[in-house]
Amino acid sequence: MRADGVLIGVWALVALACAGASPSLRRAEQAEATRSRALREVGAPRRVVLVTVAGLEAADFLLSSGFIAGSTAGPAEAPRMPNLARLAAEGTFGVAAAPPTPGSSYASHATLVTGLRPDRHGIVADEILSAEEDRARPAIDVRLFKATTLWDAALGRGVLSLGWPTTEGARIELLVPDGAPDRSAATWLESVKRRSSPPLVASLEARARQDLADSPRGASGQPRSPASWPTAGERDGAFVDAACDVARSERDPALWLIRLVEPATALAIAGHGTPEHAESLRRVDDRLGRLVDCLDAASRLVDTALFVVGDVAYRPVHTEIAPNTALVRENLIGRDPRSTSGVRSWLALALSHGRSAYVHARDAESALAARRVLEAEARRSGAFDVVAAADLASGGGDPQAWFGLGARPGHVFGNALTGPLLRPAELRSSAGGVVRGGQGGASETGDAVGFVAWGRGVRERVRMPELALVDIGPTIARLLGLRLNARLDGRAMIGILRASQPLPPPGPKRIGLDPGADPARALRESGDAPDARSGR
Repeated sequence: MRADGVLIGVWALVALACAGASPSLRRAEQAEATRSRALREVGAPRRVVLVTVAGLEAADFLLSSGFIAGSTAGPAEAPRMPNLARLAAEGTFGVAAAPPTPGSSYASHATLVTGLRPDRHGIVADEILSAEEDRARPAIDVRLFKATTLWDAALGRGVLSLGWPTTEGARIELLVPDGAPDRSAATWLESVKRRSSPPLVASLEARARQDLADSPRGASGQPRSPASWPTAGERDGAFVDAACDVARSERDPALWLIRLVEPATALAIAGHGTPEHAESLRRVDDRLGRLVDCLDAASRLVDTALFVVGDVAYRPVHTEIAPNTALVRENLIGRDPRSTSGVRSWLALALSHGRSAYVHARDAESALAARRVLEAEARRSGAFDVVAAADLASGGGDPQAWFGLGARPGHVFGNALTGPLLRPAELRSSAGGVVRGGQGGASETGDAVGFVAWGRGVRERVRMPELALVDIGPTIARLLGLRLNARLDGRAMIGILRASQPLPPPGPKRIGLDPGADPARALRESGDAPDARSGR
């Protein structure tokens, strides 16, 4: 009896020691249980979190062999983005998700939230002609939309939007719109205050103070000022912090839209295959892991569906093409060095969008003259192709353009008015897909981005060889029971869903332009944002 009593006492002490010595192990076990419930419990999600990562490709979270992380069949190596790789391994991932063509970040984001091609939703590029039609303006104003967005459809159910393009003036309860500060604001944060929801501004201010305290000197060693905040990485971190604050609060939006951009900066400055790019992906992955942890800590992960997707492909470039220099030489553009844009007047003008460009003209005669000039330069330089309007239309390009330009591999377009047609590119990589003339609008091979879906209502261990960004909005709408436009270009990806909700009756709640309306007029009525708001 004594021996038995001693043995029982020893086991009791061992059990007590184990229970008290590893709280981290217990937390890890609880987290695993929560992830398992999110993947297996029946029913549609309470909320969908859609995160875009600039330039994300499947190779960023897959192993080099193409296997997913944790696969015993694959080689012994670590993925670049382990948190995202795990979500891919447990949920659904796409090897090749096709953005709209010719392709730009703003057009992709608009396609994601509408299920439409750019020519139908109205956001055809990152920039459009200004109201004065003498320079490019960021496409930030929500009234440029000609379609119902997910946030319009979710009106009344709560929306959080952090850095999502073309949300200036949107009916979103928790909003920080995208866009650079206007000239009247000394700092990005000051500009954000005027356009964002107060609870989110408070979160950003706290993060700014912390970042400046942690990093009082910049890369050059000089002391930092508030005007130097945020860097691209600090912006991403601040947005994830703001999302975590919302998760901890009493607010519970049904739709979360978050845009992370740090890899775009690394790709543009350093290029593909560099330590800077790899480090930017690692930091984004850490932030995705933090977002999942915040949702878990707030007991919201179990009924959340998470979508992570790239916006547009980035490709290495070495040479910049300046097509407007040829149009200046032929007197199709009149220069005015005193103006901000350098343009006094124009009959034909090329607007560059990375590896593609749209050519606008005042009339058919000017368009034909511009095309003759640029076709001759394309043959002489071998750097780009002229793309017919029909090919642009087949891919959903800008219907206002008379024709387009597509850069050959390694080339990028610029808007310079003077100097040679070809010059060394300052960028190391550039975004944007390319439509090739004579190929029915087919995009350049390899312009796909990565896609991962995970959580409540999403099937486990599904691999999609290909999909299109235009299908993601309709899929999210099915999960949340939201009604977009009656006729969509995309379709819900039924094969990746375990659950969906019935759609409400017709009657979309939309704020934007009516089909066929004039974007330039909308910008004039809005004060040609953002400069006019500051009195200029």
